[in-house]
Amino acid sequence: MDNQTLPREIEFRGGLFSKHFIDSKSLFLFHFKKLPSITVVRNVDHEKVWRMLEKDFGSAVIEAYHYSAVAKKRGKIEKEESILLMEEEMVLELGDGYCEFYFSNPDGKLLQQLLQRVTALRGSQRSKPQEINLITRGDYGLELTKMDVKRTKLKLDLFYEDDFLDVHQTILSRLNKKEDKGIVLLHGLPGTGKTTYLRYLVGKIRKRVLFIPPDMAGQIANPELVKLLVDYPNSVLVIEDAENIIMQRHAGMDSAVSNLLNISDGLLSDFLNVQIICTFNSSASLVDQALLRKGRLIASYEFRKLSPSKADQLSRHLGYGTGISQPMTLTEIVNQKERSYKIQERTAIGFRNSIQ
Repeated sequence: MDNQTLPREIEFRGGLFSKHFIDSKSLFLFHFKKLPSITVVRNVDHEKVWRMLEKDFGSAVIEAYHYSAVAKKRGKIEKEESILLMEEEMVLELGDGYCEFYFSNPDGKLLQQLLQRVTALRGSQRSKPQEINLITRGDYGLELTKMDVKRTKLKLDLFYEDDFLDVHQTILSRLNKKEDKGIVLLHGLPGTGKTTYLRYLVGKIRKRVLFIPPDMAGQIANPELVKLLVDYPNSVLVIEDAENIIMQRHAGMDSAVSNLLNISDGLLSDFLNVQIICTFNSSASLVDQALLRKGRLIASYEFRKLSPSKADQLSRHLGYGTGISQPMTLTEIVNQKERSYKIQERTAIGFRNSIQ
């Protein structure tokens, strides 16, 4: 195959495009008619690197291609992925949390300068405040979709029992620790404040937060998830309604728990450094004991109904002013003025035996 046939094959077969954007390897092959070597720098911020490239290396950029999105609130166009064709037969791909270099000369002066500058910009990265990355299934596998989270101001000493404050400090300290791993288990009855706390916690975490929706919780056993986590190390993975993947293992039903263990404290954890938060409504006594091992478990807390004194204190703080004399869930206290609805039992039709 001659030099002209190769790029023509790429062009007409669509190999220049991969998933939603340009494929950098094919672009390199298209322009330079040779296969590239690749070096990746992880844990970098797209915006910081792009500003540096524009300012200090703009003259070395031959062509620039960007995948952008309109920000939901500000209406501003923001770059999510950039691919630059540069001097020295080099292609640079800049995405969320990584920068990849495609090149043929490993000793090139421009390459060495860029590697040094981009590496110096590495650091603990996370999404914008009050933003999470929803793991969804796209046309080409699992992908991330950025979502805004409602900002929550929360006085923990009012909304939760006093024993929760120390647990919260442990959770927050560990989740903000660089290159750490482990599992947080948050469980309790519906309405006791697990999601409220989770929303508050997300705003305090200085890392990228990945969220698996309940209908995709089973994806923890999917090898595609591991591939996704490889691209986003040092993240916090949130799994709501995680009952089905943390319960005690049975024959033929242990793949989800095994993957969870490997990601949180196995061989994979050594380079993923992913911390996991699981919320569920069931009793902690049903959790697989391997998840509770010291060194693997960051914290476990059961959210309960607030005691009468605590519930009364919160009620008065919220302006209800009503005396409470029995334990109540957070939802019941916050929504005291909401009307309660009950499904009326339907009268049975037919014959019914009576026992005298």
